[in-house]
Amino acid sequence: MRLWTIHLKKWLIGIFFVLSVILPAWFNGSKPKIMILHSYDKNYSWVKDVNIGLHRVLDDHRECAITWYYLDTKRHPWPEFKTNAGTSIRRMIDVAPPDVIIAIDDDAQDYVTRHLIDHPTIQIVFAGVNNQPADYGFDHARNVTGILERLPMAALRETLLLIAQHNAMRQPLAIRFIGDLSETVLGDEKNFRAHDMAPIRVLDSRLVDTFDAWQQAVRESAGQANFLITSNYRKIRRSATGQELVPAQELIDWTERHATMPLIGTNGFFAEDGGMLAIGTSPFEQGEVAARLALTLIGSNKPPQPPPMRATEQFVVAMRAPLVLARHLTLPRVYEAAARSINKYYE
Repeated sequence: MRLWTIHLKKWLIGIFFVLSVILPAWFNGSKPKIMILHSYDKNYSWVKDVNIGLHRVLDDHRECAITWYYLDTKRHPWPEFKTNAGTSIRRMIDVAPPDVIIAIDDDAQDYVTRHLIDHPTIQIVFAGVNNQPADYGFDHARNVTGILERLPMAALRETLLLIAQHNAMRQPLAIRFIGDLSETVLGDEKNFRAHDMAPIRVLDSRLVDTFDAWQQAVRESAGQANFLITSNYRKIRRSATGQELVPAQELIDWTERHATMPLIGTNGFFAEDGGMLAIGTSPFEQGEVAARLALTLIGSNKPPQPPPMRATEQFVVAMRAPLVLARHLTLPRVYEAAARSINKYYE
């Protein structure tokens, strides 16, 4: 009897351990699967803020199994690296296809999601896309929706005119867009030029790929532009013959010391990089909207067609106060309050 009782205990313990492994695996395997795929690395300020928006929505939905991946193409902008990174992710998707992919920024679309258009089981939600949906074949796709990233041009125009008014600057103002030659910036520049900025004059843009060309563009703008506008500058090479990239902080620091006119950013990380003022697209909105669209696509009330694509509606303010003072500019206090509200005010 005692021996039988011992065997029974062993059997029960064994069954307990087997169930403790199988049941959680079965439970997690039955959850709707969301893959979050970033174009860049997780320490990039823009990515961190997009993730804050994603977490605000998804953290309350434990019924979903969520995985996170980073292509890291901002720090490795070379075609071979991008191709290999995209191929690796697509192979992973072939082996374990998610129900929804939330793909953020343009490289994730170019190297991964455009290959999954009209996939029979995978839905795609994009965010942070600066180019047009048609550039990736999304305009006629039956499994794609998302939120486009667009520069907050109306808010930028209002801010420039306000600065001119508060600081007795001669009008009409003239502005020039300056940036690198990445796909993201090329898309930004198209959107920048498409917006009616009247009465502000928009000069021809300067899109460059080396530090020397950037410095030349800044110097030749003296006496031509009242403001320089930039969206991104992380793919500026140290020289025309090498692949070393100029650190963002170094490039912005040089520009602040040598530019005769203020440089205004259109992303919140611009002030973090050392810039004076940014009127930027809200990364929090990009993350929140993408997460809500993903939940709509896997919920019990899943629509027969993907929800309509959307575009940026919100913007953020970031400010580095010592640089505002150094240029003897004054701004309404509401700008400081807005920057402080998202911890983007630097003293």
